[in-house]
Amino acid sequence: MEATVITPKYSVIERFLLEELKSGKYSVGDKLPTEKELMKKFSASRETVRKALDRLSFEAAIVRRPGLGTFVSYGSDNHLVGILVQQITSYIFPYIVLGAEDHLFRNEYKMLLGNSAEDPVKERQILSEWIASGVKGLIIDPVYSATKRSNKDLVKSMAKSGVKIVLVHSDWNIDQVSCNVLDDAFGGEKAAEIFFEYGHKRVAVIYKSTHLPGVIRAKSFVDRCRQLGFSKIYEKSFNVSEFTGAPMQIAHELMSLPQQIRPTAIFCYNDATALQLQLVAKRLALNIPEDISVIGFDDGPIGDFRDVLTTFAHPKEDVGRRSVEILLDMLNGSKAYRVVHKPELIERSSVAGVKE
Repeated sequence: MEATVITPKYSVIERFLLEELKSGKYSVGDKLPTEKELMKKFSASRETVRKALDRLSFEAAIVRRPGLGTFVSYGSDNHLVGILVQQITSYIFPYIVLGAEDHLFRNEYKMLLGNSAEDPVKERQILSEWIASGVKGLIIDPVYSATKRSNKDLVKSMAKSGVKIVLVHSDWNIDQVSCNVLDDAFGGEKAAEIFFEYGHKRVAVIYKSTHLPGVIRAKSFVDRCRQLGFSKIYEKSFNVSEFTGAPMQIAHELMSLPQQIRPTAIFCYNDATALQLQLVAKRLALNIPEDISVIGFDDGPIGDFRDVLTTFAHPKEDVGRRSVEILLDMLNGSKAYRVVHKPELIERSSVAGVKE
């Protein structure tokens, strides 16, 4: 016997109001039924009605004005765009959002902002709720983009249904979906060439295997190292968020190797990983770059280490702004297209010749 799925009453109220908005019954600025009217209609408590309204308010479908009532924020032809990032409060993501938000504001669009917290289940839930609320355009920095756990199937489905989508950082090569990415392969190849020019023979790469840009950077690094004839190439990956400290264990393993086989140069797929490597080096009394050379990626806001770290600049605000431009083009009838940013090498002092 199958279990009966009971839909929460606040969800019933939320869906009812969304359908009312989509039907064109209300125009922007119209007043919706009062809390008391909704309580009576659905035989619901005030708390339940308020939860439904709070969810709609979060989705920017309605505006609640204390003492006045609840009003429609957008109609069937809404100017509402959703931006979903991996970590809303940390690293490079706030700068990307800043660039996007400013450009949306200038073009009179409203923005929904979501944080997937590197969780594909949460990402899927947010996207599904946004589509249900009538969002016509999405900018997504997908999580687990290099794995089967990604929401690639959902993105395909949404695109087929007419939702305009721009993927940031990861290109899944989906028809009707635009992408705005960095030339990650260039970064990996260039890092290998720099280490070669400085005379290194034993090198390593540390990267996140669940993230497509990380996989591309690592693969291009390793491939170029093989072409250049390095004597030893350590390829080390982790499959959880770098903000959990996972790279520290890998860094410790590599730098604790006997000196004759220890890598003398390490390419980190991003600066957050490079910072953790630096912390481990300090604990092991190893100096950068005298004992070990390091290259990162992103030119992220990582404190004092940024002042010395050779890295590749991520055009953060420009990526946000350009993603909005691509999406607005699509909303105005343009076909999906691909934009690639070539990251600029920023040479500082974390790379040196091999220590004799």
